[in-house]
This record gives sequence, structure tokens and C-alpha cells, in this order.
Amino acid sequence: MKHLLTLSISIFFITLFPSYSQDQSDNDFKEEVKRIEQLTIKSIKLRQQINPEAEQEALNDEIKTLDATLLKKVTLFLNEYGWKSKKEIGELANMGLFLAIQHSSTEEMESFKDIIERAYEADKIEENSYALYIDRLKVRNDLPQIFGTQYYFDEKSASLRFNEIEDFKNVNKRRKKVGLAKIEKYAKQNNIALD
Repeated sequence: MKHLLTLSISIFFITLFPSYSQDQSDNDFKEEVKRIEQLTIKSIKLRQQINPEAEQEALNDEIKTLDATLLKKVTLFLNEYGWKSKKEIGELANMGLFLAIQHSSTEEMESFKDIIERAYEADKIEENSYALYIDRLKVRNDLPQIFGTQYYFDEKSASLRFNEIEDFKNVNKRRKKVGLAKIEKYAKQNNIALD
């Protein structure tokens, strides 16, 4: 009888533990997603304060610190769960995964290239986000961009200008394929000189 009771208790805990473990894992996942969302909101709010024509050293330092924190959180998340789509984690957290990588160093961006490519092929990352990633990486490696998403503030002309664009005459065809507006419209909306 004593052995039967011990066996029953053991079976109860063995069957209970996977359920508890799964619940804890789900809670951990949700908490990680929530933290990424919170950091993403902070990042967006800080970036809304940027004025490309003004010196904002304190703001830039705050953004760099936040970017490093978000990147660390996203790296741990990706190592644990892989890239998750909007449907799996929501639009804000999905954007956070992308923004953390997009605002990282060139070396860090390069290190995420395989996971970005796989996410893009699996339709877990937006086409226009993928275009931004590809263009930024190209520009950072001193190569012409493909989609015309990257620009800079030119002090000589005191205006925003596009970084070099490969095969400019066909850029709108490439932009259309990834859901981006024509470059002329994009330039007008962002006050970028198009010459």
C-alpha cells in the first residue's frame, strides 16, 4: 500500500511538472516580449526628439545606451526563441527585433545576417524592413544601396541627401517589389534633395 501511494504521488508530480514547466516557459516568453515592447517604445520616443541639424550629445548618449540594452535583450530572445512574426509576438515587439539590429554596429548587423535572411524568406519580417536592413548594411560597408532608403545630412548644402544608389534609373522598380513608395515621393516626404 505504501509503495502504491508513493508511486501515485510520483506519477502526479511527473505529470504536473511538464505542465508547470510549460506554463513557466510561456510566462517567460510573454515577459520577454513585453520587455522588448517597452524598450521599443522608449527607443521610438527618444528618436522622435532627434533634430539632424542640431547638436544633441545628451540625447545621442541616451539613445546609444538604450540601443545597447535593447540589442542585448533581443540577442537573448533570438537565441532562445528565434525570429518571431507579428502574429506570434505582435507588431511592436516584431519591430523591436528589427530596430535593435538596425541600430547596432556594422559588425553586429553582419552577425545577424543569416537570421534576417531566414526571417525574410519565412515571411516573418516585412519586405520594407528587409530593404532598410540591406541598404544600411551596404552603406556602412561603403557600397551603393539598392532601395534608396538611406540618407545623411550634408553640411555643405545644409540639406539631406541620399547615400549613393546602385542603378538609380531602376530604383523605383526595386522599391515597388518591397512595398516602398517611389523615391521621388519618399524624398519629398523627408525633405531629401533629389539631384
